[in-house]
Amino acid sequence: MSFFYISNFNSDAVKHLISINILLYTAAFVFSQYKIENIFSLYHPLDDRFELYQIITHMFIHSKRFFLHIIFNMLALLMFGGKMETLLGIKKFLITYFLSGVLAALFQLVFNTGVMYYFVHSLDFTQAKRIFDYYLNDDQKINLYTSMYSPMMGSSGAVSGIVGAFARFFPEHKIFILPFPLPIAIRKALLIFVFGSFVSSIFNLAPGVAHFAHIGGILSGYFIGSFFIKNEKNYF
Repeated sequence: MSFFYISNFNSDAVKHLISINILLYTAAFVFSQYKIENIFSLYHPLDDRFELYQIITHMFIHSKRFFLHIIFNMLALLMFGGKMETLLGIKKFLITYFLSGVLAALFQLVFNTGVMYYFVHSLDFTQAKRIFDYYLNDDQKINLYTSMYSPMMGSSGAVSGIVGAFARFFPEHKIFILPFPLPIAIRKALLIFVFGSFVSSIFNLAPGVAHFAHIGGILSGYFIGSFFIKNEKNYF
């Protein structure tokens, strides 16, 4: 699914976020020998490759094999981020962005851990690898491998948080969401997107996509937006 909304691009934070993402994406190609994407992507905390800083750095790394990964994320940030930064101010905007990104990653990690435990009834990576090698069929191997070893990368969770916050402030704002031919209220569009992501994740319809990160980002941004709205009402 894709969203289309036109926003004025007069936002410093959004400009810097997009610039950093593009610079690191370019650096991953120019300095390919350093494996930047492997260093900064987020691995499962039970994996030996996990580092605490990856909780933040994974938001600035995008797939080198799928160019549309960074394109879609940056377009969504451009289209919704400027309006939200103007509305919230830089500080609250960045809190929404990074907190949504962290919570989105947590959602995905919890789901991945659940998948791992479902197949091996243990959180021991050594035991999981043994079962992976000898006892699972091909589809089960894909599910388990993705949950255990595939690192998370991309700003999707953080950007989804911005879109979720936008939906909280402007629930009836109309956007186009493919494949629907007519504009639809953004809150309804996100409900459709969340449901589709949930189904895709449960039935593994799009392996390699962090669906629960998208869901977690949208929900996080929506509730963070609600928190800001409530505080503003109490203040006044």
